[in-house]
Amino acid sequence: MHVLTKSLIICLAALLALNTSAAAKAKAAREAKEAEKRMKVPPGQPEIFQLEPRGIQRGSSAEIKLIGTNLVDLTELKFSNPKLKGEFIRTAETTTNSAWIKVIAPADLPRNSYDLSVKNDKAESSKMKLYVDDLPQAYESTTNKSPVLKLPVSFWGILDPAGDADEVQFEANAGETIVFDVNAKSIGSKAGAALNLFNDKGVLLASNNGFDGGDPLLHFQIPARGRYHIRVTDEMATGSKEHFYRLSMGSFPEVVGCYPLSVPANQESEVELTGFNLPPSHKVRVKAGASGEVEVPVSPEQYRSRKSFKVLTGNEAESVETEPNDTPQQAMMIPAPGAVDGRIWNNSGQPDADIYKFAAKKGQHWIIETVAAQRGSPTDTKIEILHEDGKPVERLELQAVRNSAINFRAIDSNGAGMRLDNWTEMELNEYYYMQGDVSRLFRMPQGPDSDMLMYTANGKRRAYFDTTATSHALDEVGYIVEPHQPGEKLDNNGLPIFPVYYENDDDGERRIGTDSRLHFNPPADGTYLVRVTDTRGLSGDRFVYRLVLREAKPDFKVTLNGANPTILAGSGQAFSVSVDRIDGFEDEIRVDITNLPPGYIVSTPLVIEAGHNEAKGTLNVTLDAVQPNETNQPMTEVIATAMVDGQKITKEVNNFGKIKLGEKPKLWVMLEPAAGPGILHTNSEAIPKPFELTIAPGQSIPAWLKVIRNGHEDLITFTVENLPHGVIVDNIGLSGVLIPKGESERQIFLTAAKWVQDMDRLCYAVENQAGRQTSVPLLLHVRKKAAVTASK
Repeated sequence: MHVLTKSLIICLAALLALNTSAAAKAKAAREAKEAEKRMKVPPGQPEIFQLEPRGIQRGSSAEIKLIGTNLVDLTELKFSNPKLKGEFIRTAETTTNSAWIKVIAPADLPRNSYDLSVKNDKAESSKMKLYVDDLPQAYESTTNKSPVLKLPVSFWGILDPAGDADEVQFEANAGETIVFDVNAKSIGSKAGAALNLFNDKGVLLASNNGFDGGDPLLHFQIPARGRYHIRVTDEMATGSKEHFYRLSMGSFPEVVGCYPLSVPANQESEVELTGFNLPPSHKVRVKAGASGEVEVPVSPEQYRSRKSFKVLTGNEAESVETEPNDTPQQAMMIPAPGAVDGRIWNNSGQPDADIYKFAAKKGQHWIIETVAAQRGSPTDTKIEILHEDGKPVERLELQAVRNSAINFRAIDSNGAGMRLDNWTEMELNEYYYMQGDVSRLFRMPQGPDSDMLMYTANGKRRAYFDTTATSHALDEVGYIVEPHQPGEKLDNNGLPIFPVYYENDDDGERRIGTDSRLHFNPPADGTYLVRVTDTRGLSGDRFVYRLVLREAKPDFKVTLNGANPTILAGSGQAFSVSVDRIDGFEDEIRVDITNLPPGYIVSTPLVIEAGHNEAKGTLNVTLDAVQPNETNQPMTEVIATAMVDGQKITKEVNNFGKIKLGEKPKLWVMLEPAAGPGILHTNSEAIPKPFELTIAPGQSIPAWLKVIRNGHEDLITFTVENLPHGVIVDNIGLSGVLIPKGESERQIFLTAAKWVQDMDRLCYAVENQAGRQTSVPLLLHVRKKAAVTASK
């Protein structure tokens, strides 16, 4: 034998052995999983893991195999709809792991999923979904991997093993629009399905791996009569018995949306259905009640759809876009306040722009926002405010005062952490400009392998001045910038000046996803234009939106987080108060907590600083305190107070709920001004005032972390929480702030930035190894030109 041929045979044999081994391992893993599933079932209880098949056509009967455990001696077959009938069959073939039933679905049964379960004389199984459809049902065969099916049809398949691909052939005529609708994850499958459509020559015609964030939905107009192939795969090439799917195919009418997205309250309106293969008349009447939303009536016998549809109802002046309105001269007049429903769509095939005009006065504060993606529309809106001549309205100018660049790694649009060149020359609260995306410095790096943090909103990086948070590449240049009013005379420092206009793509406050929102303060009385586009230049009859113009109503809502705590004797637990800032309200909020049960100590008042979203506190208990009771627990009051538009606003906040007193902790934590043994609060009748420290801007002062050990002898790491913004623990080291094993105290230094304003703030220490025990609060005063002071 030729040496090369022999080597090739050896390699192929090794590869076959490897594949066989992998397949054997996968099979063994599946069998182990099935065995584990059966072991979790209580003894004697019947359980169904799988139906074969999972779907039937109404007006017919089908034999279905139940796969599960404890399936012998079944006495009853149950359905969630009494119109479904069934019986046990092929009883001679029944085993503990399988049984057969015959199901009859009447012709008038609505297309839907229905629960199925079985009983024996001991218990009832959990419920499985049986899918009843009006289409003929076809099922994957092990002997015919590429069946030729007549449309319309629903085909049930399983992507197993990993890498499996199923292919279905069908005949179609020129001009037909065929819909391919996959149900996989929507019916509990693990399959991340993908569709690929080919002609009889193997040419790829269309593909889809997800529609509006769900399973694939593909529609395609057939170019010529002939045979076509639709292939179903898993995006990640995974597979198992749990990677099942249903593929419905045909030229049936499929509804995927509606227009407009809102209708006037308390009257009847017409709503257009959007989708594929819809009849010439595809509008329905909607009778709206009070402000809220109302369901759009979509007949399940006339249309297929994946979900129900609702439209908003509002008391605002509601309008519907009138085309043409693509240019400033064609702008459609709308009332303000008010709302208008529009659609990014025209018959020319070119990108569409919708322009509206409204009257506004200097001194007003308008919120202009879109509702699109929030209601399932594929539109990614962008809104711009223009003068009547179509020129953009300038909001401010950002003058660069320091250059920088992104280092170490690129950043995405959500992450708050980044590493910047020249960060030692920056200060907290400065604005950082990156290609039109403006963020703000919240925290400096806390070590050599630490990120700088930017301000966040709703857990994502916030973008200021209604800019949009975007992704940025490694080494991308950016600048520290200072905001100035348009027309203000600026010194030439050799760095660029960036104009910022009234425009927004994605809401910078990260509340409404890819929908748009901006705050508009008219520079003068007059008529202004608002232009709505899709930021990607896409359009179509599904690209609908609702544009809302309303006057801002600044407000706030405070929530106490950490309710129903368990506080260990003599110790404490952290909590926080967070604020939902509404319509541009950015000022500070004071939170007062009173009427705690006897022996309990709390951080009060807490102040959420201007522009911040949270303040942190600690709830502590004396060593001799008793369990709170049902009388004194509900008496706790939490009140939030702030000045809004010159008015003092007071609001009730949820309290701590049910406070539970626990056993003694494994250590107690103290944060104190001076060295020496830590002091525990032991007497609920005589709770002393908190320790106090005073610091001046630009100054560093010492403080002491202390512990009393009660079973935890290892090292302890700490953080100090609720320090004023700009005050930090300055000597944290590479391992953070810690007290080594066998020791009980450690000196730390607090440092205040030069810009920190005078304030009083309750801070505390929290450890990380013994249940996150906290110290009692320490009162830190920030005073300009203050001497270092400490008192009790």
